[in-house]
Amino acid sequence: IGCSYVRGAKGPNSFDCSGFVYWCLRQSGVSVSYMTSIGWRTTSRFTKVSGMGSLQRGDILVFSGSSMSSGHVGIYCGGGKMIDASSGAGQVRTSTTVLKSGGYWEKHFLMAYRVF
Repeated sequence: IGCSYVRGAKGPNSFDCSGFVYWCLRQSGVSVSYMTSIGWRTTSRFTKVSGMGSLQRGDILVFSGSSMSSGHVGIYCGGGKMIDASSGAGQVRTSTTVLKSGGYWEKHFLMAYRVF
């Protein structure tokens, strides 16, 4: 929490969203290739979760961005919280509004992936 957001950074002191997910998975012992947020939309390696009502702690959340060539990924922490490297916040942070009905995240949710 608090590490700087830097586009293209993969840690350990600065991250972008996909670099943060990549670093966390590697630290957890998951051998995974680096994927951008767009790459997470089409992976077949992990079990796909289609609805936000089925999320479990540790799921990788995949969101659309303002265009088809942009997006965002984070890690679900449970209780409606996500940890992510946020360009808007400029750092790695915890968001508490992931499951807010009608909120930003709900409107942009594409899918999640169950890694564990």
